[in-house]
Amino acid sequence: MSEPIFQVIETELGRGVTYDCGCPCTPTAVLSVNEVGSEHCCCGKVHFAGAGAATAMDAYLAERKATRTREPEYTRGAGTIEVDGAAVEVAWAFPVD
Repeated sequence: MSEPIFQVIETELGRGVTYDCGCPCTPTAVLSVNEVGSEHCCCGKVHFAGAGAATAMDAYLAERKATRTREPEYTRGAGTIEVDGAAVEVAWAFPVD
């Protein structure tokens, strides 16, 4: 599975980080000054954007694994995207087929 190519878009809630998921929706993690934005897509893919994205992703997936009986394994990655001249952390996890 190839790594997602993230892009910044404007939403009704503010700027968000999205990628071409391949499903009918547009998964968008809305950026916030005080917290990490996240989105868990209808197809099972998840991404976080903002300071501490990878740490937030770790906690999110650990909680899901501890409380769900059928949580999948994920292929994971992290990187940055430029927003207004600054690097913003992005972390992603896609279910292993």
